[in-house]
Amino acid sequence: MIFTLFLLVVVLVILVLSLMNKFDKIRTQLDQVNRRTVTLSEVLQDIQQKINALKTSDLTSSSTVIETDPDRVIQPELEEERVVVPPPIPTPVVEENVAITSSDTIIETYASDLDHVNQKSVDLSLNNQAVEERVAKEEEIQATVPSFAAPQAVDHFSKEEEESKFVKGLKEVNWLNAIGIITLVLGIGFFVKYAIDQDWINEVGRVALGIAVGGILVGIAHKLSVKYRVFSSILLGGGFATFYTTITLAFREYEIFNQTTAFVILIVITVLAVLLSLAYKRQEVAIFAFIGGMLSPLLISTGSGNHIVLFSYILLLNTGVLIVAVRQRWLLIDKFSYVLTFLYLGTWLWVKYQEVNQGAAILFTALFFLQFMLLLVLRYKNKTEDQSPWGQLLYMALTNFTALICFFAIHAKSTGVNYLGVIIIGMALVNALFILSTTRGKSQSLDKNFTYTLLAITIGLVSLAIPVQLSKVYITIVWAIEMGVLFWIWTRTRANLFRVGALLLSVLTVFSYLIDIRSFSPTFEYQEATESTVLAHLLPIIVNQYTLTGIVMLIAFLFVYQCAKKSQLEEEDTIGLKSITQPTTGEIQKGLRIVLFVLAYIILFLELSYQVGGRIEYPIIGETNGIYKTLALVTYSLLFGAVYFALDKHKTTKVGYLIYVSLTSILLLVFAFSIEEVRSDIFNYSVYPKGYFTLHLLSFAVLLYLYWMLYRNLSQVKVSAIQGLNAVLFISLVVLFSVELDNMMIWILSIPETYYTILDHVHAYGYPILWGLMAMILMILGINKEKAEWRKLSLVSFGIIILKFYLYDVWRMNQGGKIASFVVLGIILLIVSFLLERIKLLLKDKEDQTPNLPKEDESSDV
Repeated sequence: MIFTLFLLVVVLVILVLSLMNKFDKIRTQLDQVNRRTVTLSEVLQDIQQKINALKTSDLTSSSTVIETDPDRVIQPELEEERVVVPPPIPTPVVEENVAITSSDTIIETYASDLDHVNQKSVDLSLNNQAVEERVAKEEEIQATVPSFAAPQAVDHFSKEEEESKFVKGLKEVNWLNAIGIITLVLGIGFFVKYAIDQDWINEVGRVALGIAVGGILVGIAHKLSVKYRVFSSILLGGGFATFYTTITLAFREYEIFNQTTAFVILIVITVLAVLLSLAYKRQEVAIFAFIGGMLSPLLISTGSGNHIVLFSYILLLNTGVLIVAVRQRWLLIDKFSYVLTFLYLGTWLWVKYQEVNQGAAILFTALFFLQFMLLLVLRYKNKTEDQSPWGQLLYMALTNFTALICFFAIHAKSTGVNYLGVIIIGMALVNALFILSTTRGKSQSLDKNFTYTLLAITIGLVSLAIPVQLSKVYITIVWAIEMGVLFWIWTRTRANLFRVGALLLSVLTVFSYLIDIRSFSPTFEYQEATESTVLAHLLPIIVNQYTLTGIVMLIAFLFVYQCAKKSQLEEEDTIGLKSITQPTTGEIQKGLRIVLFVLAYIILFLELSYQVGGRIEYPIIGETNGIYKTLALVTYSLLFGAVYFALDKHKTTKVGYLIYVSLTSILLLVFAFSIEEVRSDIFNYSVYPKGYFTLHLLSFAVLLYLYWMLYRNLSQVKVSAIQGLNAVLFISLVVLFSVELDNMMIWILSIPETYYTILDHVHAYGYPILWGLMAMILMILGINKEKAEWRKLSLVSFGIIILKFYLYDVWRMNQGGKIASFVVLGIILLIVSFLLERIKLLLKDKEDQTPNLPKEDESSDV
């Protein structure tokens, strides 16, 4: 039963291979016919053009002669009966030889007709009758020459004809061969089984009979190999299948041979089958021989085999078979080798592999990988096509992928040192060496598909090896460096593969960094002796793995930005992967400006947060809510924004200006709330040293600078929004100075016992005076710069100050405070009143100097 199934599989394989060979031949013939058809069409077109040109020239010359002949008598032209010449009946042509065998004959025939026409044109008569006879003759010749348009190469054979070729190929396969050999073998098998059941044949006789039957089949196949190719291949496969089955039964069932002898005999059978396949030049026989050789270890296996011997045998068998595949240009046999080899290896890794066999497993996987990659490179060097077929490129990618899966399987069952990343780097180096070997010194044009596939595999392996071998921040560092290198290579080679790789790595680098910084925080440990939580370890300032990783990544992105800025490559100058939408160098620069800004901010932000938290906040944890770290981060954010404002040379857009105003206002509010708590913790509760309070001076100075820059860029927005923005800026300055007045008074005068008293006095006496002074300054500036909106804003401010003063502050003041506040505020209001009167006089003088202009409404410009 096993023998029958095995033989059936062999016959089916041979039939499939025969069909594939037949279809390949038909496809080749169709290509030849198409090429011949195109050539013939071009020749016939040239003939047609010459005939038309000749006809035109003859008619022109004849008409010229007629017009210049003075003796010619012009007679009325009578309509003559034209004799209709029927078109010639085409002779049936055999289909197989339409474009291949008869094209030269057709060309010669039409060429002779053309010579005949040219010869006749010399003997043209000068009379009208001769001209008419000549025209009739040309029309008769032209009727015999069909008008050919330039057909497309594929249009000459329609889909129906291609389908008929396919059906014809199926019909040409003699299915009776397959049915007959199966029936014959089944009959022999039934006879042998019956003889065994009747004890007619002993064990040795059965083996001898099997070998004799196999030899007979091989002998018959040899005799029929010339005339009956497919039939002889089936017989040859059946004969060797008989050999394999007989030797297996002799070892397993009858124990006539020991394991070593049986294995040697199977190897000899395999070698004989390979030699016959070379002699007959039949790939199907070689495939059958290889399958038999690969099954030999299974046929004689006892379950206690040596994996080193097994894989050494497969390695040698693959070497021989792959050499044959390269020399004979057989494209199918190595696919069987690839599948069966890695099937053996994968099964062993899944079922039998132990960690003690790690060295052997890595060695044989690497050797098998090198075997198949070397085969593909040799096949590439010996190819005749301009471009490698996509099937071969996919085969190369699958070879790398399969070997990679085997290496991962080995690593998954290993507990020792991790060498997986090093192995993957080795695979990448193999692919890189193959790139060099196939591009250096190559005479014909470069196969870009093959080279780019190897490049993509190499880049992918290097990128994969980094996270496999390294950990944490090292992955981010190496990916960032690789990103910069790939982008630089793209600017030099213009190959879009490198740009795509660089862009993908940029995304991976950012995500890897985001994963890294989740651990960038102080670590604590619980001490049982003191029953408290203390800081376990504190990283050094800046020179730590997280900050240095961010700096390296920032430098890498900056390098890419500079490369994009200098290269300025046009999309039409790039090579490959045109179907994938990719950003241009200009778009890359715009995106990288944002990335660089965000990265620079985040890197320093995280470093400051860690160091302030670890060195200032956590030693006094429990006494504060970490508000000083918030103040430090707000100050850093303000300082970063101010530096960016100073260095940014690009013109601010309207949307950008509104974003700047919003962010600055938000930071001002956060600063106001945080500084209030920090001030209370320092001067009221003595949590922090008083020297830490000096940080607010830096915040105050930076905020002043930011609002000054915002005022200078106020012209970027629409005129209708300027008045509202003026109010926002003025209110922000009032808040800033009010908070700073609290800070300075507390810093100078406060002690814990008088902290809240001083604040109450500042709010009651100081705020009205401060706000009045700011409103008066705004009025003066509005007069000098002739800005009516500033003067209006000043008047509104005075109204709010007076309401607050009389409705709220005056009832909380003591006698001395009331006197001082009333006096100062009264002086300020008188000065403002004087300034308003001066404005009216200036407006009146202006109207007197320009009497022809219409008068302005004074209420609209105070």
